[in-house]
Amino acid sequence: GGANTLDASTWTLDSWGQNLIGCAPHDGKIYEWTLNTGSAAAAVTNAPVSNRGAFVTPERHLVALGAGSYPRKVQWSDAEDNTVWTPSATNAAGSIELETSGSIMNAAKVRGTNLIFTDVDVHTMSHIGQPFVYSFAKVGDNCGLAAVNAFAAVESFAVWMTKNDFQVYEGAVRQLPCEVQDYVFNDINRVQISKVVAGVNSANNEIWWFYPSAS
Repeated sequence: GGANTLDASTWTLDSWGQNLIGCAPHDGKIYEWTLNTGSAAAAVTNAPVSNRGAFVTPERHLVALGAGSYPRKVQWSDAEDNTVWTPSATNAAGSIELETSGSIMNAAKVRGTNLIFTDVDVHTMSHIGQPFVYSFAKVGDNCGLAAVNAFAAVESFAVWMTKNDFQVYEGAVRQLPCEVQDYVFNDINRVQISKVVAGVNSANNEIWWFYPSAS
């Protein structure tokens, strides 16, 4: 018989005030931990389930990515209240389905907007206030995120690995020049690409990627 390779189960984590928010696609629920070692993290009340990930915007909305098992859906709670998800005239909860053929992978916060990565393109999610709360725009094509944590964001920009190159967003998306690009993408284990992780080495103003090699 054949063997199927499943993507690594990777958590997305963020902070809701001092509390920890987490979501992993194999489970799909959004959990909140109140920093009490005597009690486990609990699913956020009324939040959608079967999500691919979650993050918190600077305006304090909890956002579900790939919400409710819809791979293109972005859904957000009311501001300052992550238990209110049903939109009404008296709150700022809402949702949208991105116009994309891709599936949402993760999100990054940069100055002035949020980036929503799919596996094929990138969209901005910008706060505009009531009645629509957020506006969305596709800002890059053929530049999808290679793995859930294959990006890093620093203040005004974000950088990420696609399945073929490196990209940067600084108000617009462009390819990031890389002298070792051919080496990396000839050496990478594409079956295990979901395990790629990026991180910031702030002491040296560097972004690092860790990836599984073909060998």
